[in-house]
Amino acid sequence: MPYTEDDLPLQNYDSQRGGAIAAKLTAFTQDELRLIRDYEAEHERRAIVLDRIAELAVGEPWPGYDDQSAETIVVALSDVDSRTLRRVAGYERDHKARANVVRAALRR
Repeated sequence: MPYTEDDLPLQNYDSQRGGAIAAKLTAFTQDELRLIRDYEAEHERRAIVLDRIAELAVGEPWPGYDDQSAETIVVALSDVDSRTLRRVAGYERDHKARANVVRAALRR
């Protein structure tokens, strides 16, 4: 599907350098990363952006994780196995880096 710059979750996308975009990608959900990847692949095809998206494009620890608040995730962590706790800690470090979620995942 052809996207326009207005479809992207990052304002003034086309006027930004690849390195600046790549540095901001950790703030986006997996769905937003796919949208940015598709747009970038159709337009500039900058390796720095596409490579960083590839690094960040991993499955969420559970479905809907990216849409949940930090508080909701911390509560949910009391009811998950150790493998999921490790996934949450790693995912958070690489993406939103919410300290309270990382601490909760490592404490359990």
